[in-house]
Amino acid sequence: MKLSLLTYQLGKDYTLDELLAVCVKYGYAGVECRAQLGHKHGVELATTTEQRAAIKAAFAASPVKLAGISTSCRFEALDATERAEQVATAKSFIDLAAAVGAPQVRVFGNAFPKGADKSQVIENVGMCLREIGEYAEASGVDCNLEMHGDFYYWEYTLKAVRIADHPRIGVVYNCDPREIKWGPIRTFLDPVAPYLRHIHLHDLESKDYPYNQLFHILKDMGYGGYMSLECNDSADPEKVIALYARLYQWMYWNV
Repeated sequence: MKLSLLTYQLGKDYTLDELLAVCVKYGYAGVECRAQLGHKHGVELATTTEQRAAIKAAFAASPVKLAGISTSCRFEALDATERAEQVATAKSFIDLAAAVGAPQVRVFGNAFPKGADKSQVIENVGMCLREIGEYAEASGVDCNLEMHGDFYYWEYTLKAVRIADHPRIGVVYNCDPREIKWGPIRTFLDPVAPYLRHIHLHDLESKDYPYNQLFHILKDMGYGGYMSLECNDSADPEKVIALYARLYQWMYWNV
C-alpha cells in the first residue's frame, strides 16, 4: 500500500516541481494528477511532445512517482454522440498517460439520468469501457472506473466492468460513507477485489467511514497499489498534507 496525493483540492495550486518537493518532504510515494481543471502541475491534453517528455523525466528523477491521471470523463449520457465524445477524450488521456509514464487513467460512470433504464446505462458504460480498454491494450495503461456518483454502489460498477471484460479495465474504490447503510464495507470491497487497481482516501480522521477496517481488509487482500489522498482544500495545504501523511503512517502500522 502506497500513499499518493490527488491534486483535486490540496495540490491544485502547486507546480509539478513544487508537488514533487512537498511529496518527497512528507513521504508520499506518488502523485495522482487531476486533469481538465487547470491545475498548475500542467499534466493536460494540451501538452506538447516536449512537455510530455519533461513531465516523464521529472518523475523519473524523483522518488515520487506518477500514480495516475484523474479525468472528468463520464459515460452515463443517454446520447450516443455525447458518449462517443467522452470515449474519444479518454483515449487521448490514454495516449497522454503512456507518454508521461502514468500507469492508469481514472474515469466515471457516474450518475443515472432521470427516468433512465439503469440496466441500459450500465450497459452503455460497460461498452464505453470496453472500447477504451481495446484502445489501451498495448499501451501499458489501465482505464479504471471510479465507484463514484450513483456508481458508488458496487453492483453497478462491477456489472459495467464485467461488460467491458478487458484486462486494461479496473476499479477505483472510493471510500464512500454511503456504503455503511448496506453493512460492513467488505460488502463493497470483496466483490470488486479482482478488479481493484486504485483507492481514493478522504478525511482519514472522520468517523463517517471505518478507515481502520479498510486498512485491515486491504492488508488481508495483499493490496500493494496506491491510495490517493483526496480531501478538502485548505488555506495551508502543506500543513494538511503533512498531517495526513503522519496519520496514514500511524494507521498503516497500528490498525
